[in-house]
Amino acid sequence: MLALGATATQGALRYYLVDGRSGLLQPAAAHRYVAGPGWEAKSPVIAQAQLGICGSQRIEFNLVGGPKGNWTKIPFLITNTRFVSNGITLAGRLVEPPGGRQRPAVVLVQGSLDTPSLDREPWQWILPTAGISVFVYDKRGTGASEGIYTQDFAALADDAAAAVVQARKVGHGRIARLGLQGLSQGGWVAPLAATKVRVDFLEIGYGVVGTPIEQDQWQVAYELTQKGFGADILAQARELTEETGRIAASNFERDLSELHAIQARYQGQSWITQFEGQYSGELLRGELATAHVESPGVIWDYDSESVLRKLSIPQLWIMAADDSLAPSGPTIARLQSLRAEGLPIQIAVFPDTDHGIRNFDVRPDGSRERAQYAAGYFSLQMDWIKGHLLPPYGRASFLGAAEAH
Repeated sequence: MLALGATATQGALRYYLVDGRSGLLQPAAAHRYVAGPGWEAKSPVIAQAQLGICGSQRIEFNLVGGPKGNWTKIPFLITNTRFVSNGITLAGRLVEPPGGRQRPAVVLVQGSLDTPSLDREPWQWILPTAGISVFVYDKRGTGASEGIYTQDFAALADDAAAAVVQARKVGHGRIARLGLQGLSQGGWVAPLAATKVRVDFLEIGYGVVGTPIEQDQWQVAYELTQKGFGADILAQARELTEETGRIAASNFERDLSELHAIQARYQGQSWITQFEGQYSGELLRGELATAHVESPGVIWDYDSESVLRKLSIPQLWIMAADDSLAPSGPTIARLQSLRAEGLPIQIAVFPDTDHGIRNFDVRPDGSRERAQYAAGYFSLQMDWIKGHLLPPYGRASFLGAAEAH
């Protein structure tokens, strides 16, 4: 499988291979693109793509170490559509493998980004190469969709539920089983959508079982632990993040005097400048407006465990063992508790990966540079959507036996 997708970089394309390798193809000459190693390096050149003129069905793609050769474009059935959710018209697309047969299908539920999915979502091209139909849509307030951009999980879940209905309508007679894929913040939205509309399964990637306030607290603790601080400092940091959490819960309208008092007590201690969190770092720097704008409509006390308890459909949670944005340890512990209650949840953990199930390199200053997708991540998703698991999937481990559904 070779998939090409648009990117935020003007004129560039990104290539994806089923084993997780990816790179940024940048224009070099007429219809010719080149890519360097890693996620977006330009040199040394390790990949070359020669695209034909507009409408061409063949390209030449050569990667150092393989694969190499000529590739023929798969004639996907692409249906652009529009649908309504609570009075707002959204733009969507169903991408189906050729043949017109019944296929498993998935509706993609986006993370927190405000970028248009119809333009840039790679899964709409990756998954159909494995015989999976994909419904993708621009979130409200983005791309070709109407409305105002929001991170209100309830509103977004209504949109996702409406997308499921539209996918079944557009793909009538050609969808065998249909599920929701929620990535990152979509891990809060997709389960809630599944309580509103019938679906057959859930696939959640690097999501959180907890509140958005807890995510900030977990991230701050993770960042400080990574930098070598111990339990005493984590306790002091928790005092601070409990107050920043109260500020977030007030939609950033709470008086900052208590935060300033806590900040003053620890002023001069090195740890207080060594974390970012979701919003705590911004609040300590006085960037209140930025923190507010970045999280429009977030339900800060969202009870994700109660939502999951309402679901009886099979769920697969794919977690990054070293997730620096949504530390996976607390979420995995809660998922295991829900499994113990009898919920049909499976958990796959990829070691040495960060948010997005991507490998990473550590820079000299200790920061991370996220790189390729983990080997096995794409295949795991494809098999789950099809209803069977055939491990191994790279170095992923299953917490409990991997089971078909």
